[in-house]
Amino acid sequence: MNKCIYLVDVDGVIVTGRPSDCAPWWTDLETTFGFDKTALHAQFFPPYWHDIVRGRNALLPCLETALNRMGVRTDAITLRDFWFANDAYIDRDVCSWMDARRAAGHRVMLATNQDHSRGAYLLDELRLCDHCDGAYISAALGAAKPEKAFFGAIMSAEGRAAHDLVLIDDSPANVDAAKSLGWKAHHYTGQAPSVFNQ
Repeated sequence: MNKCIYLVDVDGVIVTGRPSDCAPWWTDLETTFGFDKTALHAQFFPPYWHDIVRGRNALLPCLETALNRMGVRTDAITLRDFWFANDAYIDRDVCSWMDARRAAGHRVMLATNQDHSRGAYLLDELRLCDHCDGAYISAALGAAKPEKAFFGAIMSAEGRAAHDLVLIDDSPANVDAAKSLGWKAHHYTGQAPSVFNQ
């Protein structure tokens, strides 16, 4: 039987919020730092995020600029550490499924839109490296889901037929993009991951 390569999204599939209660990482942002997610989003995400997750800009300098524009005293490293630590709940059922797929002879790779620093944090600090054979990080690929270039880079790296690639993702747009290239793709909505076994 031909073995599949599973490409598993991280945020919304493996990592689902803050460790204490799975709430979004920004839940206590205003209580902690004195500004809310609306202000941060306006100054940081539209101007910078597109290029950050494609590896064209580094996260910390852009975050520092955004905070300066907001006129707050919080430094970028402190906010980044708060963000990463509060977006770190790991779904152990998904990880156990990944382990089982690997034990059955399939390759399991992360396929995620991340900047370089959080990509490293996920693998090294949260130890997702223990549950996969590697990771395709958008910042390293220079393209992000649902862009065809993201999927194309993976296909080139793997050298496998499209129908051997299986995406598990919580974004319908990403699932549709993968399917349009001939991949098998499944929309993850919290169901038992074993339903995705090929």
